[in-house]
Amino acid sequence: MRSRLTFAAALLLASAPATVAAQARSVSASDKATGAQAHPQLMAQFGGAYRGEEAATVERVGRRVALQSGLSNAGSDFTVTLLDSPVENAFAIPGGYVYVTRQLLALMNSEAELASVLGHEVGHVAARHASKRNTRAQVGNIAASILGSVTGSSLLGRAAGMGSQLYTLRFSREQEFEADNLGVSYIARAGYTPHALADMLAGLNDSTRLQAAITGKTAGGPTWMSSHPNGAERMTRAARLAAATGRPDTTGTQDQRFLRMLDGLPYDDGRKVVRVHTVRAGDTVARLAARMAYGDRQVDRFSVLNALDPRVALRPGRLVKLIVAR
Repeated sequence: MRSRLTFAAALLLASAPATVAAQARSVSASDKATGAQAHPQLMAQFGGAYRGEEAATVERVGRRVALQSGLSNAGSDFTVTLLDSPVENAFAIPGGYVYVTRQLLALMNSEAELASVLGHEVGHVAARHASKRNTRAQVGNIAASILGSVTGSSLLGRAAGMGSQLYTLRFSREQEFEADNLGVSYIARAGYTPHALADMLAGLNDSTRLQAAITGKTAGGPTWMSSHPNGAERMTRAARLAAATGRPDTTGTQDQRFLRMLDGLPYDDGRKVVRVHTVRAGDTVARLAARMAYGDRQVDRFSVLNALDPRVALRPGRLVKLIVAR
């Protein structure tokens, strides 16, 4: 497990058991109708669907995880979309519509991490959290709300430059924990390492801290949103849930196939792209970070993007991501 999870492991014994949500047996007709009406509006707000190998992978993994939810029609009724958006987020709306942005995909380092994000969102759908928050009254309200944000970030702040009128629905802490709990069980049954969620949350936590440092704003402890569990608490619980499955932690092994897939993925406003580099003898964090297409915090950006401790030497043959100009 990555070094950035050390403090979470230390808190492991102190975490309380998570509550399992009551799940629906199928995606209801009313939820399907609500989601179908909101889907085009969300697509328009978030730059539409991103096409290509990455999108096919997101859809494949999402359906594989959704099948583990126990919903009788999960295989056919879930619509999983990679959005062409520079906003780092993932969310779901009623009716089995699940979304991941390309910006968040670029932060991931394995297919298992992608599965953990999608599992969390499928958990919100299966537990019908949106309905429990009384959001089905009007389709317009659904279309104006992003349900089940993994990051919990306020999109009015993160997407202000895009003119977005969307905002994040604030699920309760219990619902966020329930979605994590369900997501871990889904990905474990789907054959992925259940430890990936803790790593993904750690990556989001590090990214949130870095963005706060770059913009000069406070990361909040870090609390992504007032009603969301903070980073340390969610990572601790995710680590406990993974340990309870009895599955070995294989997150230290690079998923090179997944990383190579990310090569060429647009980043930020699309004038930058992800490039995947094979570490050679003599490569250092500082030297590779200097190739990042930014004028500040290059080592920090490189380290967060690759989930690396900048003090540890790079091993030749390892794959790393760089953000470079097109």
